[in-house]
Amino acid sequence: MSGFFRWRWLACVLACGLLSPRSVEAKMVMGIADGQDYQLVTTFCFTFPPPGAPGAPGVPAPNGHIHSQTIVSSNGHKFLVLNVSDLQRGLSCEELVKRAKVIEPLSEKTREVIAYDLTLNVEPSMNRQNIAAVIARCGQPVNAEYIVEFTNPGGSWEEHFACSDQGLLQIYLWFAVGAGVLGAFAATAQRVLHRRQAHNDVSALFFAGTAFFVARIWLFTVHLLVYSRNGMGLGMLLFVAQYLDFLSNTMGMLVLMAMVHGVYVTRPCVPPGSGERQVLMQVVGAFTATYLLSTLMCGFKFDALLSPFGVLRGAASWPYLIARAWTGVFCFNRGIKLAATDEAQQKKPYILRFSILALGWLVIIPVIVLCAGEDSWNEAALVMDLANFLMFGIVLHDFWPSRFGTLFSCMKATERMHPYSEFGLSD
Repeated sequence: MSGFFRWRWLACVLACGLLSPRSVEAKMVMGIADGQDYQLVTTFCFTFPPPGAPGAPGVPAPNGHIHSQTIVSSNGHKFLVLNVSDLQRGLSCEELVKRAKVIEPLSEKTREVIAYDLTLNVEPSMNRQNIAAVIARCGQPVNAEYIVEFTNPGGSWEEHFACSDQGLLQIYLWFAVGAGVLGAFAATAQRVLHRRQAHNDVSALFFAGTAFFVARIWLFTVHLLVYSRNGMGLGMLLFVAQYLDFLSNTMGMLVLMAMVHGVYVTRPCVPPGSGERQVLMQVVGAFTATYLLSTLMCGFKFDALLSPFGVLRGAASWPYLIARAWTGVFCFNRGIKLAATDEAQQKKPYILRFSILALGWLVIIPVIVLCAGEDSWNEAALVMDLANFLMFGIVLHDFWPSRFGTLFSCMKATERMHPYSEFGLSD
């Protein structure tokens, strides 16, 4: 009963967070501009409430603000605010200065290190326009340290963060509730199987991967809640969440890989030293190595504060996305071949279901990342995590204690003290 009350308490806390009004106002970035003659600080999209308010018609909408703190040690620097479209066209530094909406010189005649504190008002006419903050020093390399904060006047659930980030916090609060429910069912199944001494290597991987997935959802939600307060979140917490994404996805892939190879379903294992096992290890190795590299690169990308995945929309993640799609096709082909054999006829529905699940889950992520743009990343994140929920939920259904013995009927004889222990019948 105590476990039930703990889960109910968690659900109540998250529900209160969903229903209570909150003001999510700002984004803050800090770093060092060093190298070319201009450097992008970050981009942002302001959202403004409509003019006036119920009971107070004609009240103008409040302004947004850009607060910049910059330290420079040489002359010629400028702080620019311009349209993202101008930056994307690859214009020269001089052209960017000409097209800038705001130009603030950061220069003094002295050679001392100078600190600048600027606050710029952003009018409602900039509503939903993507703007970029840039530090420029045309003709010479920039050398500046900065802290820039964008303050959004919006204070409702529809006006969170930048335009493309709106609604992300609400979605992950609901995901946190869903992850709690999934975790509760998985913990129940795990305890029953443990009491029956029915666990095997595949089920252990699955329940560990599910725990990592639930923890990742919760940690990223906490990061978003902190981000809503300070505009930065908790960088270490975000990296841990992304690393847990790597672990949960890798373990999920290993579970599906084992299932389509019939491990503990139609045979005790893939024969050691066989060509089949060598190919299997190569596919798993490529998936794991490329995903780990992608996750580490996410940890070094400081302007990706709202991505819960160890995946970037860039070259660092392309090897992983290719390896993941190939793994999905490999699992599907292997499962179809196994289902066609005589020894797998009794388990054919299971094998076909896991083959289709592996193909869909492993391939959909690369497709989503390929099709997603800057403005649609939130929708992409929603679909990606819904796919994760679906995969873990379907596997949990088949790994439920009442179905476990029917699915895993081909165990190693040396792995159990009693031949019927997987059914909970041992002494």
